[in-house]
Amino acid sequence: MLVNNKLHTVLDRKCSYIKDQILIEENAPFTKFYIIHSGALKTYITTADGNEHINGFYLPGDIVGLDSISTKVYNYTIKALNNVAVCELNYEELMSLIEVNKTVRDMIFKLLSTDIYNYQKLLLCYSQKKADERLAFFIYSLYKRYEKRGHTSLNIKLSMSRTDIANYLGLTIETVSRILSKFQEQDILSVKGKYIFIKNLNALIVLGK
Repeated sequence: MLVNNKLHTVLDRKCSYIKDQILIEENAPFTKFYIIHSGALKTYITTADGNEHINGFYLPGDIVGLDSISTKVYNYTIKALNNVAVCELNYEELMSLIEVNKTVRDMIFKLLSTDIYNYQKLLLCYSQKKADERLAFFIYSLYKRYEKRGHTSLNIKLSMSRTDIANYLGLTIETVSRILSKFQEQDILSVKGKYIFIKNLNALIVLGK
C-alpha cells in the first residue's frame, strides 16, 4: 500500500507548459522522464540546415524520454503542441518504483515495446507506402491510440497541425491537404478544422495496410 501511495503521489505531480513551449532541448543531459497528463507533445531533431524533423507525437498516458536512458542525453527536442500538463519523473525515482512495483515495471516494458513497434511501423511506412497510404495509416494509428485511452468515438481532434503531420510522414503540406480532400470525396472521412470524422473505418484500414 505504501508503494502504491508513493506511485500515486509521484504521478499526481503536475507541471504546466503552454503551447509551443520547449520542455527540453536536443542533446541536453538526460535527467527525467515526462509523463503526459493532458495535452500533447511532439519530439523532433534539428537537421543540418536548421529545420525540424519530427519523429514522434505523444498523447496523455505516454512517457517521453525512455530512449534517452542509454545515451544519457535527450535525443530530440520536446515541444508542447498545445497547453499540456506533465509529471516530471526523475530517473532514480522511476528505477526505485520499478524495483518494488510489478505494475510499474510491466508498464515500462510495454511502453518500450510499443515505442520499438511504432518505430518499425514508421520505417515501413516511409519505405514502402505511397502518400495516401501513409496518411491513412497515420489517421488510423491515431484513432487506435485514442481508443486504447477509452475514446471510442470516430471523431478525432488533431493536436498537431497539417504542417507537422506532413513533416512526420515525409510529405508536403500540399500533398496532405490534397489527400484529405480525396478521402472526403471518397466518403472515407470528413474534415472540419482540427477535427477528423472517420466515416468508413474499414476503408481507412485497408488503405493504410
